Amino acid sequence: MKIRIKTKRTLLHARKAFLLLNACCLLCAGCTSEGSQKPAAEALSLVLAGMDGSDGVSFEGAAALLLDGKLLKESALTYGGSVEDHNKVSLYTLLPDKEGQTAAAVDEQKRLRTSQTAGAYAARLARTSGGWTQLGESATGELNPLPGLNPLRQLEELEKLDKQTVTEEGRAARGTRLLRIELTPEAAKSQLASALERDMQAVRPEASISGGAALSGEEQAELTAFWEQKEQELRDKLAQAEITSVYSLQVDSKRNRPKKLSWTRKVSLPASIGQGAEEVYVSEVEFYGYR
Repeated sequence: MKIRIKTKRTLLHARKAFLLLNACCLLCAGCTSEGSQKPAAEALSLVLAGMDGSDGVSFEGAAALLLDGKLLKESALTYGGSVEDHNKVSLYTLLPDKEGQTAAAVDEQKRLRTSQTAGAYAARLARTSGGWTQLGESATGELNPLPGLNPLRQLEELEKLDKQTVTEEGRAARGTRLLRIELTPEAAKSQLASALERDMQAVRPEASISGGAALSGEEQAELTAFWEQKEQELRDKLAQAEITSVYSLQVDSKRNRPKKLSWTRKVSLPASIGQGAEEVYVSEVEFYGYR
């Protein structure tokens, strides 16, 4: 009889323990589901603050544009630079090394580094109350792509723009965290619109050509009309485009500093426009030598 009582009590305690454990599991699962993004979002804020706390850093990166899955060779660009005194950035193009790779090579671009056809550029930028100001001009006098690759501005945009998701990937190297940040469709479109506006303003016709010769009134009017036509075409395409913008940020988990920032922006145009193309812009930059 005593054995039966003991057995019933044991079963009762076991059942209570099982129910309690089951309830705890359900509770933990609920918390993880609802708050899974909170640690990643907090980590992102800490990383951006950690970057601001550094006096300087060096970086190397690469960028390219793919059209319907085919990389445009003339768009492949390898670059390097440094940040000084928090608010000054210098950028310059790099030639590929003997193996056609750099430390910050994007996988899709490695095979194309040896045939890079983009011109040689340099740029010096300073952060002011009105944003980033270019202090120099490209050596060729053409539209300089380097200011758009300013990694500090990319991080600033990443902080300010509305984000759809901020999650942590589980495949990060030891001592690092890998954050995946996707902008909302509205923020992605606004970001691209701002970039296109900067580019269009940079090539807006002036009253004189690069050689310094003055344009006639007719020539100026023709150039301005052509510029306005192209600007409107860009606006029309942008209005109909579907845009996704996704970042991958590798973080030094000990120092809360960026180690690598990758960015993929996909622009899909409807067939009704007449080309139905898909543009994919990819870039990647590695940071090293924090000071």
